[in-house]
Amino acid sequence: MQPGLIIVSNRLPISVKKVDGKLEFSRSIGGLATGLDSYTADSKNKWIGWPGLASDNLTEQDRQKIADELRKTNCYPVFLTKKQIDGFYNGYSNRLIWPLLHDIPVTKSALTHEEEYWKVFRQVSEIFSATVLAMSNPSDTIWVHDYLLMLLPALLRAERPDARIGFFLHTTFPAPKGFDQIKHGLELIRGVLGSDLIGFQIKRYIDNFMATIEYFKLGQIEPQKIILSDRAIRVTDFPIGIDYNKWKQAYRLQKVRQESRRLRLKYRGLKIIGTVERQDLTKGLPKRVEAYRELLRQNRKLHGKIKLVMIGAPTRADVQEYQKLKQQLEELVADVNKEFGTSTWQPVDYQYRTLPFEHVAALFRRADVGYIAPFRDGMNLMAKEYVASKQGLRTGVLVLSDTAGAAQELTEAVIVDALDTQSHVKGLEQALNMSRWQSRRRIRAMQHTLATSTIHTWAGGFMRTLQRSTGLNAVSVTRTLTPDKEKKLLAEYAKAFRPLLLIDYDGVLTPFTAKPDDAKPSAELKKLLKKLATTAGSNVVIISGRPQATLDTWLGDLGLHFAAEHGAYTRKSTSKGWQTTTDEASTDWQKKILPILEKYAARTPGSFVEQKKSALVWHYRQAKPYYAHKNLVILNRILKPLAKSLGLRVRQGHMILEIKPADVNKGNIVKEWLATKPDFVLTLGDDYTDEDMFAATPASAYSIKVGPGRTNARYRIKNVDAVLKLLEKISKT
Repeated sequence: MQPGLIIVSNRLPISVKKVDGKLEFSRSIGGLATGLDSYTADSKNKWIGWPGLASDNLTEQDRQKIADELRKTNCYPVFLTKKQIDGFYNGYSNRLIWPLLHDIPVTKSALTHEEEYWKVFRQVSEIFSATVLAMSNPSDTIWVHDYLLMLLPALLRAERPDARIGFFLHTTFPAPKGFDQIKHGLELIRGVLGSDLIGFQIKRYIDNFMATIEYFKLGQIEPQKIILSDRAIRVTDFPIGIDYNKWKQAYRLQKVRQESRRLRLKYRGLKIIGTVERQDLTKGLPKRVEAYRELLRQNRKLHGKIKLVMIGAPTRADVQEYQKLKQQLEELVADVNKEFGTSTWQPVDYQYRTLPFEHVAALFRRADVGYIAPFRDGMNLMAKEYVASKQGLRTGVLVLSDTAGAAQELTEAVIVDALDTQSHVKGLEQALNMSRWQSRRRIRAMQHTLATSTIHTWAGGFMRTLQRSTGLNAVSVTRTLTPDKEKKLLAEYAKAFRPLLLIDYDGVLTPFTAKPDDAKPSAELKKLLKKLATTAGSNVVIISGRPQATLDTWLGDLGLHFAAEHGAYTRKSTSKGWQTTTDEASTDWQKKILPILEKYAARTPGSFVEQKKSALVWHYRQAKPYYAHKNLVILNRILKPLAKSLGLRVRQGHMILEIKPADVNKGNIVKEWLATKPDFVLTLGDDYTDEDMFAATPASAYSIKVGPGRTNARYRIKNVDAVLKLLEKISKT
C-alpha cells in the first residue's frame, strides 16, 4: 500500500452537534483546516481527532453514523466522554499546559487538581495513540498538532521506532524553568522528543525549547538539531500563514458588502479601532480597554470622534479563569462608557460573540486601526487577516504587540510593548494620526509579505522538511573529559618528545563575537600560545577559517604553524611565505556565487558577505532571526545544487553559511602533520569544519569537541574557558 499522511489534532476540521436528537455536521473555516485541505482530499491520507461532542449520550448507531459521515472527507473520530473532555481539555491542557506555555502562573486551584487532571490527560493521549496506530500503516507519515497532544509522539515512537513523526506547536514556548511549575513538565518534553521534526512559529520559541533540552539534559544541541543517543531530531521554525486570497477577495462577496454598508451607517463619522480576538487570558483584552481609556484621558479632542469596537469570541467558557476574565472585561467596558459616554456617543462597542467570516472581513475593512496586542501569542492570525482584508483601500493601520509571533513578519505595523499601557497609547495616537500615504505604503508592504507566506506554503514547507532525513541517525558516543581523563592526558603529554597540538581559533581559543574583527587574541592568550609553541620538540598548529593576513597579524610572531581558510593555505613557523593546498586558479566559481550571496545579504539587514581567497562566507549573527532564517533556507535551496555542479561544499556553521571547494578541509592538514610521526596528538575544535579534523585524528589520540553538538571527537569540554585552563595545565607540564 502506498504510504499516506496521518494528521492528528485535538479537533477535527468537521464538528458534530446533536440538535433535537439529530446529528448536524459543519466544516471548520479555521486556518489549519484550510492549510491541510489538499492533503485530506487524498484518500490515502487521514485526519484523526475529536469530533466536538461528548460520547456519553451517543448511541452505537450515532457513533456509526458519525464515523461514516466523517469518512467521506477522510476524517476519523476519537470519541471522548464528558469526564475525559473535562480532565483532558478543560483541566490539564487549558488550566496547566496553556498558562505554562504562555508564561502565566498556574493557579493554586489547578495545581490542587493536577494529579487528577494528569491521569485523564495521559489516558486520553493513549486513546489517541491507539487510534492512530489502528488507523495507520507502519510506512505512513504522522503529523501531530499542538500542546494538547504533547505526549503523543513518544507514545507512537514506543510502538513504531522507525515511524516518521512530525510535531508542530501552534503556541508560544517559554523559558526552561516554566516547566518546573508542574510535576509532569519533563514528561511533556520527552513526549515531544518522540518526533523526527519539531516545528515552532518563530526562532525565539526554538531558542527557549533548546534551552529547555539543555536544562533537563535531554540531548546534545546542534544548530536546528537535537542529538539523542540513537537518533537526531530536526527543530525548525515555520511561521503559519493565512488563506491570503480568501481574505484579499472577501470584499467581492455580497454578504461582506451588505455588512460593510451596515457598518458604514452605524459608525458614520467615527474613526474605528477594531479588535477581534478569542476572549483568552493571553490576548490582553483588559489591557487594551485600559490603554484606550488612557488614550481618551490624554486626548480630549478625540472624544466623540473615535470608537473601540471589540469582539471577544467565547472560548473555554467552562474554565473558571475564563469566567472571571469575562466578568472583568464587562465591568471595565462599563466603567469606560460611564466615564466618557454621552447621549450621542458610546466610546466602546463590546460584543461577546463569535462573528461569521463575512462580518469579520467587513469589520476589518471598516476599521481605520486594527488593534491586536496580545500578552503572548504563538502567531496571531487576526493581525494577518486584518492586513489582507485591506485590499484596495487607502486607510488602515495595524497596531501590534511585540510579543505576538506575527510581529516578526509584519514589521511595518506600529509595534507596541504588550505590557506598557503608555506604549499602547502612543501607538494608537501614531496610528490615528498617520497619513493615508504612509498607512497605504505600510499595508502594501505587509500584504506582499503575507502573499508569499500563506497557510498553504506553511503546510508544504513542514511536510517537505519532515520527509527529509536528518542524516544523523548513527550517533557516536562522546564522553566528557573528566578530571581522571585529563590527568591521563597530561601524563601522556609529559612523556612525549614530539607532541602535536592542532587547535581551531574561533570558539576554541576565543569566544565568538558579533563582529569577526573583535575576536583579537588577548595578551594572556598570546603568551600562553608562545609558551606552548616554544616547548622543545612540540608543534602547535592553528587550523582556522581565518585568512592568512589575519593569522599573520594576530599570531604571526609566536612560533606557531598555521593552516588558514580551513586548510586552503599553510605556513610553518620557520617559513615567511604561505603555501597553497588547492588550485588558486580555480576561483572562477566565486563570480557565480558572490552575486547570489550579496543579493540575500541586502535582503537581510545585519548580515554581510566575507570574501576569502578560497571561500565565501555569509555572516548573519547580527541579523533579525526571522529574516536570517527565511533567507538561509532560500540560499541553501539555491546554492546546494549549484555548488555540487561546481565541486563546492555548502556548510552551515555558527551563524554563517560557507561555500568552499569540496577538497579543502582540516582533515587533510591533520594527515600531513601525522606524517611527522608525533608521539602525542591533541585536536581541539568546536564546529562542523572541525569534524574532518576529528575524523582524521587517530583513535589513540585526544580529540576534543568544545561545546554541545554531535561530533566525531572522543571527548568533550564545556567552553573556551575550559580550553584555556587545559592548555595552561599542559604548558606547565
